[in-house]
Amino acid sequence: MPAWTQESLSKPWPKRHGVQLLPPDAYEDAYRTKGSDRLERHRPGNLVEQAGGEPNRRAGTYGVLGFEDDAPVPSVGKHTHVVEDTAGWEERLKNKDAFATVRDVKIASADFKILYPRNHAFARYVLPVTESEIKEQVWPGKKNEPEAKPSSATSASSISSGKASSDQEEDGIADGQAEEGSGTPTLTSEQHRFLDKLLAEMDMVASFRNNPGRPKGELKLLDDDDALQQLENRLSIDDQSTPDSWIPRSSELLRLTGKHPLNAEMDLLRLFEAGMITPTKFHYVRSHGAVPQLTWETHKLSVSSHPLGLVSNPKEWSMDELSSGDFKIVEIPVSFGCDGNRRKEMNMIKKTSAFNWSAASMSTCLWRGVLVRDILLACGLQDQPDEERWYLNFEGADEPSEGPYATSIPLMHAMNSANDVMLVFGMNGRVLHPDHGYPLRLIIPGYVGGRQVKWLKKIWVTKEPNRSHYHIWDNRVVPTYIDSRDHPYASAFFHHESTACWEQSLQSVIVKPAHGERISLEKKGCLEQTYLVEGYALSGGGDRVERVELSLDGGKTWKYCFRRFTDSPLRHGEKYWAWIFWSCEVKIQELADAYEIIVRAQDGRKNNQPEHISWNLMGMMNNAWYRVRPRLVQDEETALPVLQFQHPVAAGNGEGGWMKPLADDANDSKEDDKLKTLSLEEIAKHNTKDDAWLILDNKVYDVTSVLSWHPGGANAILTYAGKATVDVTNEYKGIHDSYANGKRDGCLIGKLSEDGVKAMEEDAQRATKEMAKVKAERKGFALQPDLFTQAKLIKRKEVSSDTRVYTFELPCKHDGSPGVLGLPIGRHVQIAVHFKDQAVLRSYTPIRPVLSSEEDGTFDLLVKTYLPSADSPFPPGGTVSNYLDCMVEGEEIDIRGPTGGITYLGHGEFDIEGKEYHFDKINLVAGGSGLTPHWQLIHAILSDKTDETVVSLIDSNKSYNDILMREELQRYADECPNRFKIWHVISNPPNEEVNVQFSDGRLNGGLMEEHFYPAGDRVGAFLCGPPGLIDKAALPGLKEMGFVEGETVFGY
Repeated sequence: MPAWTQESLSKPWPKRHGVQLLPPDAYEDAYRTKGSDRLERHRPGNLVEQAGGEPNRRAGTYGVLGFEDDAPVPSVGKHTHVVEDTAGWEERLKNKDAFATVRDVKIASADFKILYPRNHAFARYVLPVTESEIKEQVWPGKKNEPEAKPSSATSASSISSGKASSDQEEDGIADGQAEEGSGTPTLTSEQHRFLDKLLAEMDMVASFRNNPGRPKGELKLLDDDDALQQLENRLSIDDQSTPDSWIPRSSELLRLTGKHPLNAEMDLLRLFEAGMITPTKFHYVRSHGAVPQLTWETHKLSVSSHPLGLVSNPKEWSMDELSSGDFKIVEIPVSFGCDGNRRKEMNMIKKTSAFNWSAASMSTCLWRGVLVRDILLACGLQDQPDEERWYLNFEGADEPSEGPYATSIPLMHAMNSANDVMLVFGMNGRVLHPDHGYPLRLIIPGYVGGRQVKWLKKIWVTKEPNRSHYHIWDNRVVPTYIDSRDHPYASAFFHHESTACWEQSLQSVIVKPAHGERISLEKKGCLEQTYLVEGYALSGGGDRVERVELSLDGGKTWKYCFRRFTDSPLRHGEKYWAWIFWSCEVKIQELADAYEIIVRAQDGRKNNQPEHISWNLMGMMNNAWYRVRPRLVQDEETALPVLQFQHPVAAGNGEGGWMKPLADDANDSKEDDKLKTLSLEEIAKHNTKDDAWLILDNKVYDVTSVLSWHPGGANAILTYAGKATVDVTNEYKGIHDSYANGKRDGCLIGKLSEDGVKAMEEDAQRATKEMAKVKAERKGFALQPDLFTQAKLIKRKEVSSDTRVYTFELPCKHDGSPGVLGLPIGRHVQIAVHFKDQAVLRSYTPIRPVLSSEEDGTFDLLVKTYLPSADSPFPPGGTVSNYLDCMVEGEEIDIRGPTGGITYLGHGEFDIEGKEYHFDKINLVAGGSGLTPHWQLIHAILSDKTDETVVSLIDSNKSYNDILMREELQRYADECPNRFKIWHVISNPPNEEVNVQFSDGRLNGGLMEEHFYPAGDRVGAFLCGPPGLIDKAALPGLKEMGFVEGETVFGY
């Protein structure tokens, strides 16, 4: 009888240990628009859709909130916003007689990252509400007329203010073996060297002592030296329209299933070179849905049983109770990989039901946590009768499409302390990364990745194994003849206990030579030089990899490979939980003569890896010999011979490798000829949730009916609806099986025109080249076109009752010097704040720095807050402006850029979407916070005494107090009267005398004729203000003066 109820918990440390998550007083931050807009976007009034996701904004209205209905904004003095009862925002959101605002949610939702920084890493604060929930709530007096809604791929609807032969021969001694009775053999120098290395390896293994698993210090903060080596601190633009917008992810991760959910691996060589302990940011990622937005401070782990009584004291445990209580904390290196590791090779033989993984979905980290057995004993786990089998179940907090992700293992396995089954809260010395289970996950050393449940919220003891969808229908190896889930035996085998994947299979992989690597053969004697072949190997269940062998003759003879282990790899006198790295020296001549380089591993039971791949429906547990093929090719540049290597498959979804996929029988050119030909212009019209078309392999599909049931959610499709991009084809092929292809074919409506095919190919090449160019130009700057960078609020200044200047600090450079914004004059910064379903994006124009000489590691945003008001047409007020107004010093936003397409180059020269213009005289129309891009232009021109460009500004506001940067503008007008003039238009003029020149009322053509430079060859006009001001006054008046849209008049 397993009388574990009489056992004590694993002996705690004699003194209360120092590994506790206590908040320090302070912490420091540690530290990249695809394509280009068309020129027409800057014709005032035309719709602008930025790459960052700000639809439905019209050119010329940059930085000005028009709300959803373009209605006038109520005056500040009339707002009736009340925020005292912020705790009840969820009730008010549902109450038709009240309304909730972003301010209410922000104030009521603590930013634990500020309060307890040690419990958090680079993941961002998330507001627990969606922007659409705020916008679409019913408030008193709300009109319910049907409104044209933007694409559901993004919820931002307007711009806020401001902006990787024989066994003896294998030992290398057969040729030098003396005849029987001949005495001591004579060894060559090469054989001596081999024996020395072999003896050194024996001594190394004999020296291993048991690793007690003691943690090395407390969990680290973000200001430690290795923070940026371990963690990514920037956000990818690809995630901002998904619920994972708040998660920093390495741009080096190769995404396998599109943008969302994230399933990704590193390039194999990059993973290997990162070391035996995988940096957190390079660990492969497997997800079935959105990452749950959990916090250390509020997360609970439920421990119970079903039926009741198997655990006498069920309990919910807090993270502090688990991590800082009386339980012994263990920290050990553990390797595991996806059950589908090397599935891409299987997919080349025959398509499986799942997406591609190369040999890089394998990682090793230092995991810190407490033993599951200790927690169960603390909860009163009862004795398991000898005749019964009990199971321990685990469930995560994520919400995949097929129900909770749950699984179970035999309870006896978890209760054996030598198995180190852990509840983990630390990863490589810090809290868990969100993609890897923050704040709590399960680690079962020696098991496959599919059993390592992330975001663990519930464990319970049962007398039956788990019956959840993912336990039954995932992580299984069914017989080869089961080729679909529709097979009559499929269900029986998926429910059969023998098909489940448990322990990791014996595995070895060649990493070097890398895929595509070349060895030059031009130097004399190069073939006699040696090359070090390297790779990784591991085995499941804690078994040690006893031998790794390399063959260059198809498996007839084998060479011995030397092993390298992690530090302190031994647990409990016999367990090895982490992978090994291996190496073998061979002559380049041997590589050149070989057809294949083959590796195999052997475990303690003297089992070897199988020679050939055994295909199965789910593509699981492929551990056949890994084969790399060398071939002699001619260098394109030198025309000299080089030795080039090919792995079976390329990394990620990339093409290449010596294995070739079977031809797709579905492509029938005769059938294609019958399809209707559709242009890109026609396809572009079908980009909404009510009418969505996709281009796949140059065919057009109406996928509107798929949106409601698509496992990845509607947004995964809507991101590409109506768009001419090859990305969707690449991502589709990486994810979908024959079932999905059948559904796809039912949606086929036509084929892409020849012009469309050509345009897509050219656009893909253009976008790749342009992005590479922009990134190269912006090296060293904080603003990057494809990544969001953190910026910390360090100061706020009240300008008026509703307007603030926010000063944000940029992350320092790698050398510790202040960060550099690097914003071109006239361009904008896109900021992201994170809501429950996705990021909300708005663009703002900083008022400082404008010039490179003003860079000091910070930047200022001048933002007008559209406060909530029951009297307003949109009572909740502005989304992002209210969010910013509720921020406290130390909190962060994310920034990306530059955005916008108008750049001032100096001395009257402009770059507007790649086309150069020159204006000697410039007219500017500003309205409210639309002043900020104009301020950059004015400040740049007037700060340069050699710039002879002259500027005239008409600034429209409701009241005198609404005029932004009034003193700065007036100072320039006074100091540079011949270069700059300003005229104000005030709707509600002041009663007292003021020090500005103004007209009361509204902007009209007469005022512009009076104060603007007349239309001419080198006279240009730029507009930024509310839609009403631009559409009804500025644009008509300028046209009447002779200005031409897209030629001499442009809108930000």
